[in-house]
Amino acid sequence: MCMREILISECIELLRAHKFTVSKPLGRSCFDMVASRDDIRLILKVLKNIDSLSREQSKELKKISKILHGTPLIIGIRTRNAPMEHGIVYDRYDIKAVTFETFRDYLEGSPPVVYSNRGGFFVKIDGKVLKEVREAMGISVGKLAEVVGVSRKAIYKYETQAANPSVDVAIKIEEYLDVPLVKGIDLFEPIKDENVENKLENLEDFKKEAINFLNELGFKSFVVEKAPFDAVAEKDMDNNPNILLTNIEEKDTEEVKRKALFVRELSRLLDSYSLLILEEKEKEYKNLPVISIEELKKMDDAIELIEHIKSMLKNQQSL
Repeated sequence: MCMREILISECIELLRAHKFTVSKPLGRSCFDMVASRDDIRLILKVLKNIDSLSREQSKELKKISKILHGTPLIIGIRTRNAPMEHGIVYDRYDIKAVTFETFRDYLEGSPPVVYSNRGGFFVKIDGKVLKEVREAMGISVGKLAEVVGVSRKAIYKYETQAANPSVDVAIKIEEYLDVPLVKGIDLFEPIKDENVENKLENLEDFKKEAINFLNELGFKSFVVEKAPFDAVAEKDMDNNPNILLTNIEEKDTEEVKRKALFVRELSRLLDSYSLLILEEKEKEYKNLPVISIEELKKMDDAIELIEHIKSMLKNQQSL
């Protein structure tokens, strides 16, 4: 077993110990596992070298995380130049990356406080408290700037959360004011809004047809790459997003069935639905919602399709 496989196994064991429901590891995907607990949903990528993540892979990881209402997180061992440090949060294309040990500490209630960025190591501080304490002590912006060795502009930025100080500067500020200011970093914080591109041009005609019809039924559908499913369709009903993980294939094969069964298990973890759409459907299936494109065209709206999926599953369970 290689180092990355060992790390994946350790992550699964750790997450389960902290009451997460965890998917089976994926192969050849932009993410390795999904973990869910209460309202937390993590889309995890495990890498030996976090710099091996390409911009395109990161875009797809963020895209899938957004449409699944989850947070992407990278667990790694090293950067291109050196081993990753314990207790430090790294950033790769706006996705947080930490070591297994840092992740374990976070789950145990000790969040990291230092993040790596160009120019060194930085911390997030409570700018509001900084300003309140400075003013209560009668210390001017200029005096504090002189003491800690930064500009007046930098102090203003710290107080308005427009910038974060380096570790050394934060230590000097806390020591001079004798007040804790550094805040822990939330690894489960949702990423910034990510534009979701929907690329249909490279799809086969029957896949385009299926996705276009899902949209006509009232779903909002997103094409995905490097994932075990081809598209994610969502329909908001009663302020409750109904998510449909969709595989679209020309015809049934053992590989198609294996992948669809995996997606079925993943949908259960996400409290969503799965659907295999076949251009040619030759038989009925057990434990797997399957529909042909022709059957799909007979549906009137998204609600009818979701009810049809529920009915298929109920009938299959009674067999």
